[in-house]
Amino acid sequence: MTMASGSSERTSAPAIRVTGRALDRRTLLRGLGACVALPWLGAMAPSARAALGTVAPPPAVRRTVFVYVPNGFQREQWKPARGKLRELPATLSPLDAWKRRIAVVGGLTQHHARANGDGPGDHARAAAAWLTGVQPLKAQGQMRLAQSADQVIADHLERATPFRSLQVGCEGPRLAGECDSGYACAYQSHLSWRSESTPATKETSPSRLFDRLFRGGDRTQSQAQRERRHSVLDFVRADTKRLERRLDGPDRDRLDAYLTGIRELEARVDNAVGLVDRVGDDRRPERPPTGLSEHAQQLYTLLALALEVDATRVMTFLVTNEGSNHAYRDLGILEGHHGISHHKGEVSKRIELQRIEQHHTELFAGFVDRLASTRDGADDLLDSTAVVYGSGIGDGNRHDHHDLPIVVAGDMRGILRPGQHTVCPPETPMNDLHLALIRRVGREAESFGDSRGALGEV
Repeated sequence: MTMASGSSERTSAPAIRVTGRALDRRTLLRGLGACVALPWLGAMAPSARAALGTVAPPPAVRRTVFVYVPNGFQREQWKPARGKLRELPATLSPLDAWKRRIAVVGGLTQHHARANGDGPGDHARAAAAWLTGVQPLKAQGQMRLAQSADQVIADHLERATPFRSLQVGCEGPRLAGECDSGYACAYQSHLSWRSESTPATKETSPSRLFDRLFRGGDRTQSQAQRERRHSVLDFVRADTKRLERRLDGPDRDRLDAYLTGIRELEARVDNAVGLVDRVGDDRRPERPPTGLSEHAQQLYTLLALALEVDATRVMTFLVTNEGSNHAYRDLGILEGHHGISHHKGEVSKRIELQRIEQHHTELFAGFVDRLASTRDGADDLLDSTAVVYGSGIGDGNRHDHHDLPIVVAGDMRGILRPGQHTVCPPETPMNDLHLALIRRVGREAESFGDSRGALGEV
């Protein structure tokens, strides 16, 4: 992974180190200004354990990912039977293969997404409060929130990885102006907040995100590389050859599969921005031209890849901005998402809404599948990751903020308890879940937002 200077989101990476006969966990392939991080390999195990023919896992790692879908969900298509997950309802059915590794959490509330005397503006409050747990200021577009849970975690883990956190989304951010009845537009287009008045930068372009992760953020250089038909891997070929001579058969296969994945991803990203070479940089598309589904899939793929190489351990994905009225034409649905969410009981609209909601879960399930299929030491990435998926609105037709739709995928190496639908007592703050995650990455905290205590079981 190329280390770019001047980036506020990067932390310094150590030089390549070898401990005894073992590769350091953060070994990089280097060459001609490019660096590529590696996945975990058996050769990274301590030499004494390797000599015994066993593979020791790397030090325990805990990761958190927050994925947000706007406009709520229809509860009757979301909520499974209480207790052990057996048959999932329609909206969650794409996660059926992983129902032993997800937890459905009912009963959570974000009280500060409610009006509480501030009048209309549920969409702005929903996204603003989801990770901050405080009431957003409503004052002619001014911003005042609090540091979000992901950034509290990022502060604690920032020295562990090159990027302290990543924030992505399929729709662009708005940093100025009033939206949703006088609230700052930034509330609806950001989940992650560095401070009470500063949202964390959100990336929407898969190509720019890839450049930032693997090409140092220098888009001019990466375009020139594409014109010369170079892959970032071409620049580290010599270092790759030297490393391959040190690896056994399984590790060589693992490395080959990983590098092949990078090449395939490069090709997909380059295809999405292929117009650059023909029409010039000033018409560069802000997102892939194939539509929202491919856009989300590419971002999910990049997030999984960033976790695989330990580029960061904290991520947020605001799939579309809160209140988004995106029309899912690839599903044959012409009316916008927000408009359909106010179905007023109309059966045809509810059917279309369920298709949209299930489609979002299908995209998310692909991300879960990739994490579960990616080795991380003796386990897989899902073993060390808690992925919180849901919305800050319960039912979009009612604009309520209780009994929120929340799924937690992964078990953070056995700390969380997946495979069940746990129903918390009514009005349990969602911030109890955030506090639990903050503590479980090792950050000492007495409270978060309006939490009453860390959620003891999900």
